[in-house]
Amino acid sequence: MIVEVLAVGTELLLGQIVNTNAAEIGSRLAEVGLDHYRQTVVGDNLDRMIDALMASVRRSDAVIVTGGIGPTQDDITREAMAAAADVDMMFSDEFAVLLRERWAASGREMPESNLRQAEYPEGAEMLANPKGTAPGLRMLIHGTWVFALPGVPAEMLPMVDEHVLPFLVSRAGGEEAVLVSTVIRSWGRAESQISEICADLFEDSGNPTVAFLASSGEIKVRLTAHASDEEAARALLQPVVDEVVSRIGHTVFAIDGPPTEEMVLDLLRERGWTMATAESATGG
Repeated sequence: MIVEVLAVGTELLLGQIVNTNAAEIGSRLAEVGLDHYRQTVVGDNLDRMIDALMASVRRSDAVIVTGGIGPTQDDITREAMAAAADVDMMFSDEFAVLLRERWAASGREMPESNLRQAEYPEGAEMLANPKGTAPGLRMLIHGTWVFALPGVPAEMLPMVDEHVLPFLVSRAGGEEAVLVSTVIRSWGRAESQISEICADLFEDSGNPTVAFLASSGEIKVRLTAHASDEEAARALLQPVVDEVVSRIGHTVFAIDGPPTEEMVLDLLRERGWTMATAESATGG
């Protein structure tokens, strides 16, 4: 099953808020073995939201939309879903009552704009949000399951765990699969050199997959296997790990280990040594 994430919010495009939701959702999808190839961010514009949603629907089995289901005028994810599905917007009198009761219990008067949260596209199912007032939505659009969740992480993540992942796993075959990654860390060769040495492994990779990552002077080779459980995934990984290590040899300093700076500090502590640093080029 292929799952995409569509984050809604102009504030994300402007860099006013960092999109941590996508990383958290991606991690959770990997844990249950669901394929995740794309993440998209779109601003609060109805036409562009419809286009982005339709593109995601055409190429995936499920889409998780975060943001745009609040009570204000720029919260238009519900309308975008209705337009994509070519259905009318409906109103839940039952949820409107729950909203009023919730506000009354807090001792505050509810702004009428909050009733926007009782609207939903025809055919969508409302999903309980125990930590907020905006209900999530689940809807089948042109054969693809679309989930609309709040953008606030504290509200969104529990709903992913409770409503989204179990539903998708059941549709993907009923048994949870896993994705397991191993990172081989090396130092002393360029990324291009490592990629040439392991070119055939990359070209032939299917399961496990092979990727090369460069960062802060070290080159990492990430191997990822998809299997029914962790033991089976690691059994797939081990022969490829052994082959990569045999090829790049002495430049490997860790497998799934800490970064180089932590390793240096650990070695210093083992010896009881201290380290001093000095800087003068910029005057601090």
